[in-house]
Amino acid sequence: MKQTDYLIVGAGIVGCTAAYFLTERGKKVTVVDKGYPCNEASGVNAGGIELLQQPPKSLPYHKEAAELWDKFQNQDGIDVGYHRTGGIYAILLEEDLHMLDEQEERFRANGLPVKRLDRETIREMVPGVADDVIAANFSPISAYANPLKAGRNVLEAAKKKGACFMDHQPVSKIERAADGNGYDVFTADDVIRAEKVLVACGIRSPKLLDPLGVHIEFAEQHNMITVTEKAPPFLNYTFTTPTLTMKQTAEGSILIGGGREGYGDIKTGVKDVSINNLCFNVREAQAILPSIKKLNILRSWSGFEGFTPDRLPWMGEVENYPGVYYAVTGFCGFALGPAVGMRACKMMTGEA
Repeated sequence: MKQTDYLIVGAGIVGCTAAYFLTERGKKVTVVDKGYPCNEASGVNAGGIELLQQPPKSLPYHKEAAELWDKFQNQDGIDVGYHRTGGIYAILLEEDLHMLDEQEERFRANGLPVKRLDRETIREMVPGVADDVIAANFSPISAYANPLKAGRNVLEAAKKKGACFMDHQPVSKIERAADGNGYDVFTADDVIRAEKVLVACGIRSPKLLDPLGVHIEFAEQHNMITVTEKAPPFLNYTFTTPTLTMKQTAEGSILIGGGREGYGDIKTGVKDVSINNLCFNVREAQAILPSIKKLNILRSWSGFEGFTPDRLPWMGEVENYPGVYYAVTGFCGFALGPAVGMRACKMMTGEA
């Protein structure tokens, strides 16, 4: 039997950042995962740290997360691939103008800067954008990070501070220790005794939480991303519409994502791209930025993500199991992850 003070189940962006914040406080931390760090939703998204399209109640968390992303990269020296480029949220239909008004209202209520862009200004900022784009909002705080290394590098930083990580250790159950001192967490190869346990498995969390009396409803989503070959810099901002996201990475590739999904089944783990939806995404991207027609597509992929009904994170302590906590994102989980990880850390240490 292994022993630790704080055990985190799930090495996604929430689990990795919670581990880092706990080790910053000098805690003895172990992280377990059924596979590799950030191998599912936290590693297969487009990396957008967008604020303009977020639900009103979650915007304060996204504001906090944006500050933590910046801290990782620019204060703590952890390479998470973070670039604060600013972001444009554009609309193509007159009937969607109300979205920009609502965004402005939310931003001002949260003390965040936002600027309305007219057609001419949009074209100055993004040369070659199609005439179909009629108006937009600009957020200087929007950014992106690199999902392929962000969570993993944060976890590596936690390991340097003393955290332990165990991969390929699916957890089957959490039980009270027979002697009343903490909890026994059963993995594939061992039992881990922990004083406090955090369940941060995203869409897979209900498997462990339901037997403890906590039910989180998730809608299964299948995020789909398409990557082009590298090109000289021409898209200097993250670019979002109601149905599409685009950004150019520091390496030059264009990442195309959005609301159109791939397909999959969380029970079997099978997932794949939808060719029809991929074509819809690419055609829309080409219609907005015709110059990308010159670029070849290198690859596309899909990944699992879970949306809560209110699109808000769910965090708390299990009522009948004091010392067992849960923390999951509900929408745009990669962007939100550090804020949820920080809140989880504060719950477990009694700070909040």
